[in-house]
Amino acid sequence: MNERAPAALVANVHGSVDPVFARVRDAFATNLAVGDDLGASVAVFQHGRCVVDLTGGETAKGAPYPHDALQLFYSVTKGVTTFCLMHLATQGKLELDALVTRYWPDFGEAGKDAVTVRQMLSHQAGLCSIAEPVTMADLSNWDRVTSLLAAQRPYWTPGTAHGYHALTFGFLAGELVRRISGKSVGTYLQDVFAQPMGLDLFIGLPPHLHDRVQRLFDAPANPALGRALADAAMNPRSLTHGAFANPPIDTEIFNDPAVWAMELPGANGIGSAISLAALYSTAIDGPLRQISAETVNDFRRECVFGDDLVLTEQPTRFGAGFMLPCPRDPMLSLNSFGHNGRGGSLAFADPESGIAFAYVGNRLNHEPSPHTRLWRLLAALREAL
Repeated sequence: MNERAPAALVANVHGSVDPVFARVRDAFATNLAVGDDLGASVAVFQHGRCVVDLTGGETAKGAPYPHDALQLFYSVTKGVTTFCLMHLATQGKLELDALVTRYWPDFGEAGKDAVTVRQMLSHQAGLCSIAEPVTMADLSNWDRVTSLLAAQRPYWTPGTAHGYHALTFGFLAGELVRRISGKSVGTYLQDVFAQPMGLDLFIGLPPHLHDRVQRLFDAPANPALGRALADAAMNPRSLTHGAFANPPIDTEIFNDPAVWAMELPGANGIGSAISLAALYSTAIDGPLRQISAETVNDFRRECVFGDDLVLTEQPTRFGAGFMLPCPRDPMLSLNSFGHNGRGGSLAFADPESGIAFAYVGNRLNHEPSPHTRLWRLLAALREAL
């Protein structure tokens, strides 16, 4: 059981919490007190009602972490992008077991003509990196990147294995959104979810909001942890190197406002914990529901579980676009679905309990997940239920 956090620790936490979920506040305060977090926010909805909305700690400059902070959350963006695809599926405009070429004819080149949407969204397409060397500036040319991926030969026979598509997932999934709706993912997100619901969620941040973004920084690394993945990333012949080094994914680059303005639907989403939790509530019974239960169950159905050709240390488990709970990615229950992000952010839904959860922060922990701070929050959430 979690012990009650001392009042002095809770005083560093601001926002609102339903008394039933007070232990989540205590766990959050403990994370700040022991240094697992510097500045962060956590939010929980239950059946569409906000029961936790907390911020605490400091910015990188030592100021209080603001309640209206915007935070870049890396691959949590993949889940946000998948909500756009679920919305299209709920409308009958997308079928997971259809061939990708039904929506994107050029994708069938170089032996990819039999790839289904479900396979592509579950990291089975064999396009875990762009084969041609590219820079961050190159990624701003959407048509060029998607044309390269459409023409590229897969690294393995699609459907026979899976490997995390760190950056390329966003272009693959985003091109489906664009082909079907005629809108970019960032625009679709604003039109369907963010603006109607009043959410601070962006893939492609408007310049006037730059001042609200909290800079990221790296926690001290423990060289004894994550060694296998780090070694693979340093090997220029490995799939891991291609996925994370072409172009490099690092904190300095993603603290650049020029990168915030780009649309990278797998990696550079920016927003708040409460907005992420509200988005995930659209897949749960309650007043915010927009995604049908049938669609949710289709997307969260397990597609792959086992050795990941890119994330080499532990097995991964994916549905269509979503991470599913497994030892490296715990959520609330085995029925949860969502996505984590580089450094420790997490957002997920658990339809059976009616819970939508989101956590983001400015202190990146690059050790293999799960991290202590998430264990505390999730244990407290389970106790509340």
